[in-house]
Amino acid sequence: MTRFPDPAGSRAVLIGVSRYEHPKLPGLPAVRANLADFRAVLTDPVNGSLRDEHCVVVDEPQVPTDFGIPVTEAADEATDVLLVYYAGHGVVDGQGRLHLAVFHTDPARTSVTALPYDVLREAMVDSRAAVRVLVLDCCFSGRATGPMGDEQGLITGQIDIAGTYVLASSSATKPSRALPGATHTAFTEALLAALRRPDPLTLDALFDKVHHHLLARSLPLPQRRVMNTAGGLTLVKGPPTAAHPGDTPHAEGAPPTRWNRRGFLVAGSAAGLALGAAALEWLVKGGSDHDTSGSSGPSSSGSPAMKVTGAPSPGPTLAAHKGAVLSVAFRPGGEILASASADRTIRLWKVTDPAKPAPLVSLTAPTDNVDAVAFSSDGGLLAGGGNDNAVRLWKTTDPAKPRPLSRLTGHTGAVFSVAFNPDSTILASGSADRTLRLWNVSDPVKPTPMGRPGTGHTDAVLSVAFSPDQSLMATGSADNSILLWNVATPPATVGVPVPGHKNRVHSVVFSPDGKTLASAGGDRTVRLWNVTDLANPTQIGAPLSGHTDAVYCLAFTTDGKVLASAGADKEVRLWNLTDPAEPKPLGHPLVGHTGAVHSVAFTTDGKFLASAGADNKIRLWTVAR
Repeated sequence: MTRFPDPAGSRAVLIGVSRYEHPKLPGLPAVRANLADFRAVLTDPVNGSLRDEHCVVVDEPQVPTDFGIPVTEAADEATDVLLVYYAGHGVVDGQGRLHLAVFHTDPARTSVTALPYDVLREAMVDSRAAVRVLVLDCCFSGRATGPMGDEQGLITGQIDIAGTYVLASSSATKPSRALPGATHTAFTEALLAALRRPDPLTLDALFDKVHHHLLARSLPLPQRRVMNTAGGLTLVKGPPTAAHPGDTPHAEGAPPTRWNRRGFLVAGSAAGLALGAAALEWLVKGGSDHDTSGSSGPSSSGSPAMKVTGAPSPGPTLAAHKGAVLSVAFRPGGEILASASADRTIRLWKVTDPAKPAPLVSLTAPTDNVDAVAFSSDGGLLAGGGNDNAVRLWKTTDPAKPRPLSRLTGHTGAVFSVAFNPDSTILASGSADRTLRLWNVSDPVKPTPMGRPGTGHTDAVLSVAFSPDQSLMATGSADNSILLWNVATPPATVGVPVPGHKNRVHSVVFSPDGKTLASAGGDRTVRLWNVTDLANPTQIGAPLSGHTDAVYCLAFTTDGKVLASAGADKEVRLWNLTDPAEPKPLGHPLVGHTGAVHSVAFTTDGKFLASAGADNKIRLWTVAR
């Protein structure tokens, strides 16, 4: 039976500190929105669990007693649920003891200018409340460029409070994050997104959602300390039904907030949106006045000269998605492009004439973000996976009239990547549940799982790829590793995890000859691996550097001579891999996206490159070789 707080016997204190007097504690403007929107969710007149008068907001406390006293009073009054939330800077004294900062906190005098965590601990331990919930969106000292604390993070042992459910924004070795310009801090935004879902979540399920939202981005993952059986408590009955004064308003007609596999906030919308106007920018080869990349001459390896142009098309501007575009894939032949988005749709585009692309159809079966799309080798099947934990198959023999075939279930987390094997009889999917699944799709109407899920990764599987000979697979994971797999029933790992990346491996892709594996990571690098000896894959040369932020996606041309990479720095880069041992950049980075680039794809003939961005746009680049 679902357990909700008793409104009469429950109390909450929400504390937020966005301004600080000391120069070593930079401001955190997003904290104010944290308080207003968290309170709006908790006290919603229909789906909230707390009465307005029982949810106290302590905004900008000046001295420790400004929130120490309200917490103590709430602890004395609560008989059912006591919830305490703090967002701001955490600081530590010379003995490593945690303190919660206020406006007048001096990091050199924490014991008298900040609230010792032990005081908060004692107040909660002494409460009569049946369930005590502590939410900490903080760590230690701050940096104005983004982190809310230094690289120490929370001390796990200190946050334990007997009989209390503690949800913290970072692990013992990572800082919390406040992204510049964001409405909320990253952790609280994830928390709010989970609380606003239509299905009520227990504290344990709430933690899982927050964890999944953040795990695929270069941001700290949350932690929890369960010191009682409160994990079954549900804080709210559903999403807010009314606007509150503190709510952060969306622009009129704007889609709700959602998340993609990178952990980024993206705009989503209800399924079934019609193709509108003026959102999709197609970039095609044009006059030299608009050439954004220049040209590279013949390389020392003897490869042909290549030129990439990005002139705005003089043709029509068409509607794209109303949320971040998370994946793109060309149907073999290059005349049809599929795109997947946080607006819960997959769309098909006719690009026979790239100067005049036209929308064909919008597929609206998914019930959440669509993170990945892939066509079969003959173009007759389209697969899509997303945050509803499922994979869907459509028949696309006639792309203008796609027909739904089946829904593949079994994953217990979001599906971040899908791929067909070369003969299109097997579909692979990678998920936030840390597994690789293989599906026999010889009969796509009745696909069947190929044995148990493949396990080996310790965090989300972000990318899956088949080798050209169909016997080998690779996966990239949020655990920073690459695994090689035999394609079998069930799939089995080959050798040990491939080391090298220092952060999440967002993308893996085989070269067309199967000898080289390319990988892209949150460590801002692209790496090439010789996989001819499966027992001992070796890195080829130094990492390909140049990106200034996490690299999210990769794509080879069909001849294997060019590799495209793109990511959070909003740029697409091309690399000459005629000789993988001596990779060379081709031209200047392709710029134009105003948000992270989540996916890239070449046409079969390599003449066009599509890029998909968090700016809701798809760009098509002409590659002249």
